[in-house]
Amino acid sequence: MKFIDVQEFISWVQVQKRFSKKVSLDKMKYYCNLFNNPQDKFKSIHVTGTNGKGSTVAMLKNILIKKGLHIATYTSPYITCFNERITYDNQYISDDELLKYANLILSKYRQIEKDGYELPTFFEFITLVAFLYFSNLDDLDLAIVEVGMGGRLDATNVITPLLSIITNVAFDHMQVLGNTLEEILGEKLGIVKEKIPFICGIDTTDLQNICLDVAKHKDAIVIFPAFDKVKVQKVAIDYSLFSYENFKDIRLNLAGFHQIHNALVVIEAFKLLKDILKNYDITLIDDDLYIGLSDVTWVGRLEMISKNPLILLDGGHNIDGVNSICRFVKSLPYSKKRAIVAISHDKELTNMIHLIDQTFTEIIFVQYTYARSAKASELYQISKAKNKKYEESLERAIEEVYQKPVDFTIFFGSLYLVSEIRNLLKRKSDM
Repeated sequence: MKFIDVQEFISWVQVQKRFSKKVSLDKMKYYCNLFNNPQDKFKSIHVTGTNGKGSTVAMLKNILIKKGLHIATYTSPYITCFNERITYDNQYISDDELLKYANLILSKYRQIEKDGYELPTFFEFITLVAFLYFSNLDDLDLAIVEVGMGGRLDATNVITPLLSIITNVAFDHMQVLGNTLEEILGEKLGIVKEKIPFICGIDTTDLQNICLDVAKHKDAIVIFPAFDKVKVQKVAIDYSLFSYENFKDIRLNLAGFHQIHNALVVIEAFKLLKDILKNYDITLIDDDLYIGLSDVTWVGRLEMISKNPLILLDGGHNIDGVNSICRFVKSLPYSKKRAIVAISHDKELTNMIHLIDQTFTEIIFVQYTYARSAKASELYQISKAKNKKYEESLERAIEEVYQKPVDFTIFFGSLYLVSEIRNLLKRKSDM
């Protein structure tokens, strides 16, 4: 089998097995070994966490690229197009490169089966593509690699990074990661390597103690942000302003109190990187941090897609993410606040909708086309809000937003929803 068309490949890979029962990383290590261990041929930072992974990657990437370094990223899922999972200096992997490495992996399928191994899952396949691509970039300084789910048994966990990051821990994917925060944290701490420092954005003593125990066992340094030393000066609709320790008046081009939390993790990572990168003749200065945070962007995270009427998108898709959105929305001075909400059926629907009910003056429940979406009518039935309705057509929901504008509207509840809305709006603007 060999693909000559990228859309043919994308259609094929997206229907590959999503999960396989794993008790170790032996299978992924075997795949990497087939290709002379590309994961060992580039320097990296490894990022996990329930929420905030993508924003943290975006901040770090922008700081380092603005410094003049050549930075690659591996993130998931995608919002605008499949290729955005793998980037180099803010450019998506090209269709030609994607096909090149995909076909290289496919060329080993007979060997894999002959050796008695299961063929790669979807995520293992794409992770291999990323590693092969990164390993062949001659002037790459650093790759920032985001965990797909959990950490301990994630396909990305075959790398040995310069630095590991755990953004936070909250309830999500409990069927895989565990039903308590301690269990979920244990899975994420699986990315911690011997003598490799890590930053952890957890602010509760009990969970911090678990991190300290792992750090001691791994002979690794762990650093927690000093959350009591942050001074929030402003959280506006399109940016935040805060000070932290000796860093004064930091302008963050991302909205939301939770993004300031993520930025504290990034600042601690930056401080550590200043020392680490000296070993590679790279000198970071504090201005690099200010510059990188001041114009960072991240698609689908409190992203303003229209100023008049005021419309935002956010991919918050679990209880912690929805809580962050609602906290931000409650801080806004608008009297009429509308939510357009779609949620995957396997999430904590009742608790999430309870938060939404308490925050918005108007709620429209919708559904996206992917099979994981809960029915709009089901979400409507769970809601106790007085001013609510449901709409099964996303196109009609968009029309209502523009034809009956209110002070503030936000689409959220799923990254799948964000992706579909952005595509629909692009199609609308192209007409």
